[in-house]
Amino acid sequence: MAGRKRRFLLFGVVNVLLTNGALLLLLHLVTIGLATFLSQLLNLVLGYWLYGKRVFRVERFALRSAGAYGGLAASLWLLNWLGIRLLSGAGLPRGWAALALVPLLAALSYGVQKTLVFRPDPAAGLRQRL
Repeated sequence: MAGRKRRFLLFGVVNVLLTNGALLLLLHLVTIGLATFLSQLLNLVLGYWLYGKRVFRVERFALRSAGAYGGLAASLWLLNWLGIRLLSGAGLPRGWAALALVPLLAALSYGVQKTLVFRPDPAAGLRQRL
């Protein structure tokens, strides 16, 4: 369990740096909505692979997990967009607002991935015991 959390943090740093680096650049070029959407697309592809294969060690991706991860990504995008709008509306620069949301969104992401997206298949354990 602790190894998985460490892997999530390690690969999360890679994902956060790439995704938020893209977000910070995009915030100077396009609207908040488009910037967060494009950065979430990067997060969607990179994150699904990194977290699935490297953190939760999924052997084969399933349509169910892809759909659940897509739903998570959409929810995180909406929370990120609204959070940046709220915080920037309160006077915080957009970039700082985006960075301030990282810990909250990361904790939410880990919990949802662990319990819903990449949860162990109970039938797989049963098959191994037989």
